[in-house]
Amino acid sequence: MHEAVERHLLLLRIVAAAYLLTLGALAVIVGVVEPPTPPLLPQSVHLAWALLALAVVNLATLLPVHRAMLAGPQRVFRHSRQLQPLLRAHLVAHLVTYSRVEAVSIFGLVLFLLSGRTDWFWIFAAPAAVGMLVLWPTAEKLEELLGEPTSSL
Repeated sequence: MHEAVERHLLLLRIVAAAYLLTLGALAVIVGVVEPPTPPLLPQSVHLAWALLALAVVNLATLLPVHRAMLAGPQRVFRHSRQLQPLLRAHLVAHLVTYSRVEAVSIFGLVLFLLSGRTDWFWIFAAPAAVGMLVLWPTAEKLEELLGEPTSSL
């Protein structure tokens, strides 16, 4: 594998692990913080449904937006064969995608803090954790990005 691609893969894995750790930190916060009594927003069901709808739209558009962010840099790479601009665009696309996944768990944290219901946090945090694991960077995904085996670069 090309040295720049290996460094990029390592950087992506560090970023992914950092986002997973922040999700774990949110879970610790929910476990440690006492829910407000009485809840700050006793009738928070409508907010929960609104945030759930927003989370579904957010998660459903993750990969299309990620692909759209990389379409131009991939076209340029196919013609110029310059690796660094593509890898930078790939890193930015991953940062945006992970941030959007993390936002879903933050919706759950907000609901927990307003309603005192831990289950609502987990309803949002579980899909966020699964999303982060599905997006975990692998050499195969980088090969797909580059359009060829990374060993030939």
